[in-house]
This record gives sequence, structure tokens and C-alpha cells, in this order.
Amino acid sequence: MKRIFLFFILQLVVFYAIAQGDREKVNCSIVKTGTFRYLDIPDTTAFFRIKKENHTEYHRDGKYHIKSKVKWISDCQYEMKMLSNTIPDFPFKPGAVMLVTILRIEGDIIHYSAEIGGDKWYGRLLKLE
Repeated sequence: MKRIFLFFILQLVVFYAIAQGDREKVNCSIVKTGTFRYLDIPDTTAFFRIKKENHTEYHRDGKYHIKSKVKWISDCQYEMKMLSNTIPDFPFKPGAVMLVTILRIEGDIIHYSAEIGGDKWYGRLLKLE
């Protein structure tokens, strides 16, 4: 009987902790401006800067870039419309719109999802400044 009671209490505690985690609002203000490095792509030199509505992404030690306009559609979600791109054989062209959703933030690590052209992926960013 004690085991059943303890198991029941443990389930309630776990359920409550999960429910509280879902209710916590993510504070996405650290993503609105700054310099960020990708943590989950092969090009370890890739980074980008967001300043107001301008987004500039640098690849291969700055040899290539992508420039976009950022439009925040909610506190933790924004659209990026590509203006220009110098990366050879890049699959998306100027005018393409990417939807980025900030999922959670742990210190300087930002977890996000991104969608463009029917593709969706998840990744992490490190806020550098």
C-alpha cells in the first residue's frame, strides 16, 4: 500500500513539474539583437548578426553571406525574407521567407526551429554578444 501511495505521489510531482514547464513563458529578448553562432551545422565559422530588422549571416570565414530582413510576428517567432545570397548552390533564392521559432533558452544557448520551402529543422545557437 505504501508503494502504491508513493508511486501515486511521484506521478503527481512529475506531472506538476511538466505542466509548470509548459506554462513558463520564454523570454526571447536576447534574440532581438546581437551576434550568434550556429552550434549544429558543419561550418563552424558560420555566425550571424541581428540588428533591428537587419539580419546578416556569414559563412566560411566570412567569404559568403546572406542578407535578410527580420519581421517579428510574436515575442518568440520571426520571419526572415532573404534579400541577397552569395553562397554557391544555395537551395533558396532571394525572396524566400523562413519562419524561425525560439523554443527555449538556457543561458546563452538558444533552441529554435526553422521552416522554409516545406522543410523544417531544429538547431541551437550560442549568443556571442
